[in-house]
Amino acid sequence: MLYVLAMVLSLLVQLNFPVTDQPNLYQRSKTVTVDNREIQLQYLHLENPESEHSLIMLPDYLDNADFLLPLAESIQSRYDVKIPIYPTHDLSGRSLDHSLEFRAKIINTFTDSLAGDSFHLLGYGYGGLAAFALLNDLGTDQEKYRSLTLLSSLGPVELHFLGNHTINRSLYTLLYPAVTIFKYLTPHMGWFHHQPIDYSFIKTLRSMDHREVRDQAKNIDQPVLILHPLQDNFVSLAVAEENHRIIPQSYLATNEGSYQEIKENPDIWKKQIFWFLENVEKELATTRSTAEDERKILADKPFDAESMDTIGGWTLFFIVTLLTLVTLINEDIACIGAGLIVAGGVLDFWIAVLACYAGVLLSDTIIYSMGRWIGTPVLRWIPFKWFINKEDIDRAERMYKMKGMGIIFAARFLPGTRLPTYLVAGMLKTKFSSFFGYFLIAISIWAPILVGLSALIGQPMLLYLQVYQDYAIWLLPIIIILIYTIIKLIIPLATVTGRRKLLVKWGRFKERNFDK
Repeated sequence: MLYVLAMVLSLLVQLNFPVTDQPNLYQRSKTVTVDNREIQLQYLHLENPESEHSLIMLPDYLDNADFLLPLAESIQSRYDVKIPIYPTHDLSGRSLDHSLEFRAKIINTFTDSLAGDSFHLLGYGYGGLAAFALLNDLGTDQEKYRSLTLLSSLGPVELHFLGNHTINRSLYTLLYPAVTIFKYLTPHMGWFHHQPIDYSFIKTLRSMDHREVRDQAKNIDQPVLILHPLQDNFVSLAVAEENHRIIPQSYLATNEGSYQEIKENPDIWKKQIFWFLENVEKELATTRSTAEDERKILADKPFDAESMDTIGGWTLFFIVTLLTLVTLINEDIACIGAGLIVAGGVLDFWIAVLACYAGVLLSDTIIYSMGRWIGTPVLRWIPFKWFINKEDIDRAERMYKMKGMGIIFAARFLPGTRLPTYLVAGMLKTKFSSFFGYFLIAISIWAPILVGLSALIGQPMLLYLQVYQDYAIWLLPIIIILIYTIIKLIIPLATVTGRRKLLVKWGRFKERNFDK
């Protein structure tokens, strides 16, 4: 009842206080035609009539154009600055392609419509990838863009999130139901419309393809400046260093602080940008053709995954949180997924184990607590009534009375018995400290074994996934199911005890579904 009232109140708040776009002081708009589609492009324009060159600043997909505004205002003293805002629909209301290539076309058409015949580019975060695409494969006149500045920019796919395009895209797809639940089934009181994670955000993530960055870097002849905050938790320093390596004519400069320093301390970055652009205009900056031979040789070397640190910062926090939450749905699948992440070299083994450990501990303690505090009525609740029935509970109760704590320990290694066993333990008011003690010991053995086996089995499979990743979006769940089958079916068949247990499970399945 409280939930229904909260949802009604949330709806009333949204109806009475609708979201309206407040135009920025610098906001302008221009109609451009791309692929025979008319697009109303919004952009911020910080004018400097005395400047001979314009600086085009490409924003990130998460932080809007306003994030770059303080830096743009500080640069306006020397340059005319424009910040295009990525459009999502054309004038007829149809959704636009969110790919980097299409957005690069929009930006190129936009600059074609502006006064002046040369521009400087600055790409922040996602905007760096858009700049790579803009300077490649579009028939763009290279002389039109005189320089490129990468500010806390994204880079090659190996250093983005989980390091694999297909795996990343599959995980981004999981955001669709999460956003739908948040938007329509949560009493958010209108807050949903004031935060950046919406359907357009997910489409941008899924359309983002870093796999071409290395080849695109080879086609950039312009001078390049790479700027990066040392404590940036969203884009690691390793990305800036790898961009610096594969672009031999690039300069790399770092500053203390997080990515927020870009907004809060723009003068730090302004000085470095002015130095760079001044050298470009005096033709003193290095281009690819004038880069040192040693840098060119280094740029041609393949990516060395062994030299890279595992992930950290917000990415690490997100993955650990995701693994912990997945264990609430299916503990085995979560541990197998953690093993695949370890196999990909993205996450340390023991961090993956601890993430699963925490999730299993939380989920099974919740099950025990429900049994203890609520009792048998919990069997009528969703999702419990989908997975267990009264016969499961009666069987677990008989086994528990005969074997006691040994059953709690053994249930950890027998899928299908955990839910009824832990519920019964709670219903029978088992001493929590005893339950918890046996439970901790069982998890300490089970989690490392399952994560380790999954990492061992998954490593060669991920190599094939890398080869076929262009059309392997459905291979990831197949790999997870295959590993699950190997661990839960094939390996137990190798022992007499395992074969007996599987025969017992088959007998119960046959009895429930066919012998009626």
